[in-house]
Amino acid sequence: MSARHAKNALVAAANPVSRPNTRRQLLIAGLLSPALALGIAVALTFLLMAYVSVQEQFPGPASFALEHYLAFFSDSYLMEAAWRTIALGAVTTIICAVLGYPVAWYLVMLPSRYAYMVFIIILTPLLVSIVVRTIGWTVILGNEGLINAALTWLGIVEEPVPLMQSFWSVVAGMVHVLLPFMVLSISAVLSRMDKDAIEAALTLGATPRTAFRLIILPLSIHGVATGSVIVFCLTVGSYLTPLWLGRGSVPVMALTVRQQVLDLGDWPGGAVQALILAVGALGLIGLFSMAVARMARR
Repeated sequence: MSARHAKNALVAAANPVSRPNTRRQLLIAGLLSPALALGIAVALTFLLMAYVSVQEQFPGPASFALEHYLAFFSDSYLMEAAWRTIALGAVTTIICAVLGYPVAWYLVMLPSRYAYMVFIIILTPLLVSIVVRTIGWTVILGNEGLINAALTWLGIVEEPVPLMQSFWSVVAGMVHVLLPFMVLSISAVLSRMDKDAIEAALTLGATPRTAFRLIILPLSIHGVATGSVIVFCLTVGSYLTPLWLGRGSVPVMALTVRQQVLDLGDWPGGAVQALILAVGALGLIGLFSMAVARMARR
């Protein structure tokens, strides 16, 4: 047995592939360490929110209580803000997907000398601060903005139309801010798609609509899903755009959390809202991911 072990040791020493690649393992560990640190920080944040949410008062002596959860679900204003937040995220995501898919298709599948210009136009909003973009919508939608000035000059209306302080003004601002994320996500998947499969389907007699439904959409659904998750998460957590374009008439949970913590000094109540928002968003994303996975398997 000792001779066999010695022989195996000599073979392992002669074959460098069989030896552990320490440098590669250290490199992988170094690359993963920031993600691990971020994950630990996020987990600790959730634990801290959960702890504060079950305190009767914070800061103060530790005392377990669920009254803040009961207060949230019994408050019609907070429940309306929660449903409005989900609706804002869903509507913004759907509009971004409907508008972003054709643009991504044009950029990837229809080579043109104007594609580069379209790509620059899509990326331009990302180069400008969200504050500047939101103020730009104020210039467009305000009572003395471009749209109302044009309507008044044409004699269509006598008084300015209240375009701001509405749900749809916030949707317009969010779509403008987040549409590039949807376009880039879909473009990344479409660029890796095998175009021969589409041509083969059309050659075999499939109509363009059938080819899109049975081949193109299932192959690109992961890009739509990725963009949808990004857009939905950024929308439900948005603060500045609903505040500026809604002007207090479109309360969402990001605004109510700020009011609860900073204006009322109710840290447990704010923690309850933040935790419910995070858990609810993760739950909806999980259900959406399951639906996308089922669609991709068909």
